[in-house]
Amino acid sequence: MKTLIIGLIFLSFIACKKETSPQKATDPKETETEQKIEDQSSKDSLVVFSEEHLELNQEKTKSIKKERLVRAKDDKVQLQELVVSKKFYKDEDLYVLDYQYPYLNEKIDQGYKVFNDFIIENYLNLEKTENQILEDKELLCDTLKINRYRDKRIIDYKIYNVKNDLISVVLYKENYYSGMKYSTYLFDCINFNLKKQNFIYFDDFFEPGSEEIVYETINAIIKEGITSGELYYDCWELSEGDFKAYKNNFVVDDNMIKFYFDDCIICPSYTGTYSIEVPITKIMHLLKKYNDPPGVS
Repeated sequence: MKTLIIGLIFLSFIACKKETSPQKATDPKETETEQKIEDQSSKDSLVVFSEEHLELNQEKTKSIKKERLVRAKDDKVQLQELVVSKKFYKDEDLYVLDYQYPYLNEKIDQGYKVFNDFIIENYLNLEKTENQILEDKELLCDTLKINRYRDKRIIDYKIYNVKNDLISVVLYKENYYSGMKYSTYLFDCINFNLKKQNFIYFDDFFEPGSEEIVYETINAIIKEGITSGELYYDCWELSEGDFKAYKNNFVVDDNMIKFYFDDCIICPSYTGTYSIEVPITKIMHLLKKYNDPPGVS
């Protein structure tokens, strides 16, 4: 009997050991330490994807976007007898104007005065520019009237020549607004017939009823750029309303028709592109033959 009791006690002891031994009891201090490590890991992840990191990437892509615009080749050297680059600079307390613009040599043809007058009236109207800048200042609601920043307007241009009778000019306007971190870009395109001394617009260059096809072609190119992922993140397709507003904003060279869009029309200011290049071969059938555009016999 004694032996039986001792055996039962021994078996009970073995059973208790089996219930408690499979898992080690967690020390509250260890749990707290693990939680702190996880919290720190989360913080480190937030640092990697922080707003500061995003801004650095945006500054880099914006710089690339601007460099592509500024470094694009044009025909200024070939046209230096026809086109004179004129400069205007004005430094005031509230703003700086720094303009470089094209001026056609009227000694070659007095009819070029039409083009020069257009430039003067639309881009060198300093009173209009000054009033606009002052209005922008008022919108800042600076009750202390402290001008911490000066607005800056910069104008430069690219020019192309097609078959010696058409010049295409894109004027790009860089605006530094008070209180804004980044500058913005606006574009105006001018197509001028040197022989007839008149301006050419979308409806003069394209066949009637071409708008929808050109619009769809531009969006197909934008969509392809977005899909490729190369500097097109956060971009979007062109709206029909914006196409109608910017359809005259194009320049022509030997192989391409380039449509230019202001910041935030198809891409934010920090990525994407300012222009969509449409190969002549894609829309050759839409071009009016009497304008004798490139590639059309």
